[in-house]
Amino acid sequence: MAAVVGLSNLWRLPYLLGEYGGGAFVLVYILALLSMGLPLLSGQLLMARGTQMDVPGVIEAWTRGSSHSRLWSWGGYLAVAGAGLLLAAYSVIAAWSLAYCLRAVTGLLSVDAIADSRAHFVAFARDPERGFGWLLLFFCLLCATGARGLQRGVEPVMRTLGVCMLGAFAALFVSALWSPQAEATARELFVFDASRLGARGVLEALYQAFFTLSLGTGVIVAFGSYLPNNARVIRLSLIIIAVDVVAAVVSAFMLAVFVADQDVALGDGLQSVFEILPVVLGDSWRAPIMFVLIALVSVSTAIGLFEPVVQFVSQRWRLSRLRSSIHASIMLALIGLLGLLSFGVLGDWRLLGNNVFGWLLLLATHVIGPFCGLFLCVLLGRVLARRRLVAAWRGDKAPARDIGFAVWHGLLRYPTRIALVAVLGYAWGGYALILRIWG
Repeated sequence: MAAVVGLSNLWRLPYLLGEYGGGAFVLVYILALLSMGLPLLSGQLLMARGTQMDVPGVIEAWTRGSSHSRLWSWGGYLAVAGAGLLLAAYSVIAAWSLAYCLRAVTGLLSVDAIADSRAHFVAFARDPERGFGWLLLFFCLLCATGARGLQRGVEPVMRTLGVCMLGAFAALFVSALWSPQAEATARELFVFDASRLGARGVLEALYQAFFTLSLGTGVIVAFGSYLPNNARVIRLSLIIIAVDVVAAVVSAFMLAVFVADQDVALGDGLQSVFEILPVVLGDSWRAPIMFVLIALVSVSTAIGLFEPVVQFVSQRWRLSRLRSSIHASIMLALIGLLGLLSFGVLGDWRLLGNNVFGWLLLLATHVIGPFCGLFLCVLLGRVLARRRLVAAWRGDKAPARDIGFAVWHGLLRYPTRIALVAVLGYAWGGYALILRIWG
């Protein structure tokens, strides 16, 4: 569950709440998590639990013997590729996070003006030597964790990261509550203003709910394959969603309080975290804890994205976890290095206005991710045999009428699929095209 708390909860949600009606956006966001996230999340866990297979293997096991089974299995390969591309781009952000974490802890981060902070960040992002060192450190940590397997490496590391994140969240949240601006900030941030929501706000809520649960990256399937056959997927999915909502709301409140004293606001871009927080937090004890939290969130999310890739390399090429982790780390580090250099020596390499880093994010979050999410929804709701799904739902081989299953399957067939089509259309620029035509 530590991988659920992504950086988008820290930097993007405060902007979305301020832009799209506060409490109205939170309500739509929660409804999106329940109507779209819960059925698809639990469905992926239901498919994967007890299999101990990689993502394509899980899909192949469920579609074997059906029409177009090979075509469906390619969706699993695409999901793993999307996770790898997203991790390659994420490695650049994680490298920045680790560097800023050390600077904050050692007291080297404090600046007095947003312009100076922005200049420092740009200079750091364009420095390939320092950036490569942090990128290399990040992949060494990732490889060391993945090489030891789930029980000896990933599980204990994620558990430790989760405890540390909880401690940092608690300290910062209590500090925000004690702030004189807490009450006024909460009232302004969470005020229910449906007039500011609009169609774009609803689409943004769907988009945020989709990506905060990693529904299109194969992460859920990869970790779900280690669950026991009798794992209660609905209960686990509800717990994951509850953790996500609490983390998102608490993060938004904390950051809103911290910037309340300054005439600034967090923007939609991730760089605002590295440009604004050093100024608003200043020399206070909150600065190192905040950037430690950001580094912990970066590493935990990266470990989650790394698992489908390592699992795939290990099972497809029959390699040990150590060799699979090393091969995957080298491959992804080389791609991540191209993304890192796109802010420096490769800055002129642009296609349709995007550099290498931009294309990595664009392909992973706007193309592959939404497509794979819709693919898995159609697979669960339309392709897989209903009797087999009922048997897996009930945990036996004697399907019977089950109201819970009927509701869950009905959600997959209609509201979840409609929501995912909207996410895909929004990610591919459909809303902007409609506005242009309508205008």
